[in-house]
Amino acid sequence: MDYLIGDRIKDLRDHLHMSQQELSDGICTQGLISRIEKHTATPTAPLLHQLALRLGVDLNYFFDDISRNGIDYVKETINHIDQLVRHHEYEDVMKTIQLEKTNPLFKKPHLQQYFIWREGICVFHMEKDSKKSLLLLDEALALRPDNQKKMSEMDIDILSSKAIVYSEIGRLDLAADIYTTLLNEIERLPLRREYRLIIRILFNASRNAYDRKNYRESLFYANKGIKTCVNEDQLYLLGHLFYQKGCSLFRLHPAKKQESLQLLYDALWIYQLHPVPKVIQELVEEIEIIKNS
Repeated sequence: MDYLIGDRIKDLRDHLHMSQQELSDGICTQGLISRIEKHTATPTAPLLHQLALRLGVDLNYFFDDISRNGIDYVKETINHIDQLVRHHEYEDVMKTIQLEKTNPLFKKPHLQQYFIWREGICVFHMEKDSKKSLLLLDEALALRPDNQKKMSEMDIDILSSKAIVYSEIGRLDLAADIYTTLLNEIERLPLRREYRLIIRILFNASRNAYDRKNYRESLFYANKGIKTCVNEDQLYLLGHLFYQKGCSLFRLHPAKKQESLQLLYDALWIYQLHPVPKVIQELVEEIEIIKNS
């Protein structure tokens, strides 16, 4: 029973992107949460009640298999939507959101925030409606709890999506301001554990700088992103970062043509592990442009 409780506390805490310190604040010590999750301490009934309130679940969650199955379903759905977004399958994302939006399992504000965020992205790509997309993204940000002192990882992702929309409609300076804010916020994340989020922000900041023709800044962010990927054993966006670095390096130092091409070939090799035809085609065209320059 104690093993199950510790497991479920950690499971739900991770799902909510909540650190042990954030969970324990004003309730107990961070060390006690750590021991409960490691199954070396047993929570008292009053403590468990306070933890349930902080985590936003009924006390029965810690003992009920149905509740556990519910959160597993939520995780699977979010992972499925994330995968669809990565593959630009926006129609399927919208279908999934419409299907699940009224599901009682998704009634928590942070899950509704997630749906509205993803809907804002889909509206931009499917309807080409930047105004509606930005309104949805602002609506998602408005669901941030009033007592939340720091940006959550989802808040950062939503702001990043706003920056991408601004970049796409030519408001590059507005997007650059957002990326500066986000890179400062990332430094404040607990243990900086979400390396994918960090890599994603660095890539988008590099792309924004490239669009502003600030190739030196673009190269700086691309290098920082690549270093993070290597240090954390992450393939995530590594191909995109090599692509971005190769393009930026060539525009900044045309004499480094061969080094730039090698970076693009490295990107192509990574892309072929999980091929997305449109991206590969764009990369091949860029290789030809540089080769013939």
